[in-house]
Amino acid sequence: MFKSIQWKLVSIYILLILLAMEVVGVYLVQSIEKYHVNKLSDELDIKAQLMSDMVERYLHPVVRKQDIDDQVKWWQQSWPEINYIAILDESAGVITSTDDTRFRKGDKLLTPEITQATFGNKALDIRQDTRSKIRYMFLAYPVKNGSRVVGIIYLVSSMENIYKTIGDIKAILLVATLLALMVTGVLGYLLSKTITGPIQEVTRNAALLAQGNFDHKIKVRSDDEIGKLTGMFNFLTTRLKETLEEISDEKEKMEAILINMADGVIALNSKGEVIHINPAARRMLFLNNDPTGQDFKPVLRDLFKINLEEFLGEDVISREISVKNKDTVMKSIIAPLKRESRIIGVILVLQDITRQANLENMRKEFVANVSHELRTPLTTIKSYAETLLDGAMDEPAIARQFIGVINNEAERMTRLVNDLLELSRLDNKEMRWNKRIISPSAVLKDVISKMMVNINKKHLALDTNISDGSQDIFADRDKIEQVFQNILSNAIKYTPEGGRIFISQDNAGDMVRTVFGDTGIGIPKEDQPRLFERFYRVDKTRSRELGGTGLGLSIAKEIVEAHNGSIAIESEPGMGTRVTILLPAASALATPNM
Repeated sequence: MFKSIQWKLVSIYILLILLAMEVVGVYLVQSIEKYHVNKLSDELDIKAQLMSDMVERYLHPVVRKQDIDDQVKWWQQSWPEINYIAILDESAGVITSTDDTRFRKGDKLLTPEITQATFGNKALDIRQDTRSKIRYMFLAYPVKNGSRVVGIIYLVSSMENIYKTIGDIKAILLVATLLALMVTGVLGYLLSKTITGPIQEVTRNAALLAQGNFDHKIKVRSDDEIGKLTGMFNFLTTRLKETLEEISDEKEKMEAILINMADGVIALNSKGEVIHINPAARRMLFLNNDPTGQDFKPVLRDLFKINLEEFLGEDVISREISVKNKDTVMKSIIAPLKRESRIIGVILVLQDITRQANLENMRKEFVANVSHELRTPLTTIKSYAETLLDGAMDEPAIARQFIGVINNEAERMTRLVNDLLELSRLDNKEMRWNKRIISPSAVLKDVISKMMVNINKKHLALDTNISDGSQDIFADRDKIEQVFQNILSNAIKYTPEGGRIFISQDNAGDMVRTVFGDTGIGIPKEDQPRLFERFYRVDKTRSRELGGTGLGLSIAKEIVEAHNGSIAIESEPGMGTRVTILLPAASALATPNM
């Protein structure tokens, strides 16, 4: 009987109603219980506070038992809902109570809530009385004189009325549930009958379609879901021929996609022979001829380090591996080729990840460089600090020298972190630009003026050719000054004493060209393509000695490109270096972006 959809629907309706009633009942009972318990707890707490304010003067400095007895009797008459009231001293001994049998004078009460109250903390507990089997709420409230506990108010109130009310509610819910189940069963049977009847008719006609009778049409009797299902059966007959044609078209499309897609795809049969390979796969594997029909097992073993048999067993295995073929790094996803739950071969999808691999190597190198750059000054600071702690602090000359070294290393770390933060803001487009129309020649002259002390200190000759007619640019003055200062600082650092630095600035069409040249040590050809990489140094030891972080040129390039400009470096070892910066003139910008 329960194999029928009709009875399954009736059963589901009944179970849903039963579940809903149970969930609502449990939630309702718990909510009512919680409400009444919290209400009783709040009432006891309020009354305990009132009692505390009144009884405190009878407990300190001298216990006035008669006054306390009179007060307790009055409370008993005023608050009959409180079953028992007891006043205890600071050591939990009974002074007076409304029931001398339960709370005899002089006895010490050591219940958990009273113990908490002796330490000055209000405590509440609910438990069943062992003799009367009645559940009570017990509240122990400390009476304080300042911060000192001088007594305890102990209130006991029965909770039987609460649980009697909850029991009545449970009985009402049980009766309501039974009635709801009966009504649901009847309505569910009638409703399911209206659904299963049309389905049975559709099933009979579907059997005719399965036998190949595509000319038979099913009469649509309604406009609901069943009626729509019947209409779809009728539509199926006319769509079969069209579907076969569409399958043929899709096959041709798939072949076109495989031929033109950037990823390589290779399909092998169970013998390891190539049944399909697209041009991208042939290009990645450097195959000049079409290997379709040839044995591919040797390539799987030699290049991918796998055996075909691993993918032809009962257990379905998919594997993702990275391989390197000549200068190409590929990621290969290898998975079984299945047909009707039967493995008939394997599929290899090849992706060229050479660029991603190079980026990952650069990321690892960057992290290693950052770690090294931070570790070196930290090691120096730690060693000098330990030396000072070991006794060098007592020698002023040595201590001052060591503290100077520590200060220099800390400044070096600060420069590094500041440069990293600036690069991060540039990378994440978080840099706040203060762009406006400025004179590049004025900026360049200010930079030269600031750096003249360092130029004269190394006895360098400075030649300048700064055109007063240079076009204005739309730029952030501080950032452009930072770029000029960084490039000029490098020229000073890497030009030996007695060398020459030349600076020029002029117009180059719609661009303003600024050139920094020197007769310094120059840069080897093999290092020039990597000059703008972060932390890249031609001579790492010499660069650190001169205080560089390896980030200056990277920051300069980011700033210049953010202004739609360009920066280029030309150098010959032993002959010097030439840095050219091009920035667009303000007149060439249609609408400056503020």
